[in-house]
Amino acid sequence: MKIGIIGGLGPLATVKFMEMLNNRLINIDKEIELVVINDPTTPDRTSYILDNTKDNPVNSILEMVKKLEIFDCNLLVMPCNTASYFYKEIINNTNILFINIVEETVKYLNNNNINKVGLLATEGTIKSGIYKELLDNYNIELIIPNDNEQQIISSIIYDGIKSGNEINLNDFYSVINHLKNLGSEKIILGCTELSALKEIYKLKDEILVDAMEILADSTINYIKNTD
Repeated sequence: MKIGIIGGLGPLATVKFMEMLNNRLINIDKEIELVVINDPTTPDRTSYILDNTKDNPVNSILEMVKKLEIFDCNLLVMPCNTASYFYKEIINNTNILFINIVEETVKYLNNNNINKVGLLATEGTIKSGIYKELLDNYNIELIIPNDNEQQIISSIIYDGIKSGNEINLNDFYSVINHLKNLGSEKIILGCTELSALKEIYKLKDEILVDAMEILADSTINYIKNTD
């Protein structure tokens, strides 16, 4: 079986996702190949979502999909929340099954009877409404950071993780605590750079729901349940 990874969105998150998969594949008695197309030159997803005059990243994403088709992949996954904005265009341009990180995360929350959830993500993910739309389908209330808090999270993502700089965890937890105080039962790490942050700093807070880990688990479940 071949698992195709649409990568480079960003590169560190792709590496962390592959580590998650490899750690989970250890106890699976099947021959699995990971095929990765890693294109870090893909235009920024948030920039386009906030301003459609910017370069559209979907063309680069679909190019990666076509390259993965050449390898006869059985499944496609994309460790990037913001890029899920282009989900419909992706599935309309390939016959390969595609697991959507946002959809899998929302299903996880519903299965665990979560009624109110906070979201930490890029401004593009939040403005696009991709999480809210699916959460509304399950009557799960979404709580998002205020403008100042969103600036903190955006800086952590772009000026911190993507740039390889140190993170002020006090700032990070100030946003988390505010979302807790507003009634969040769980808080989604809805950016794979934040998932990487969780791995790098070994964060263990049980309120955090790591979307990239859920994508890894969903990928493994597909492998286990496919002959």
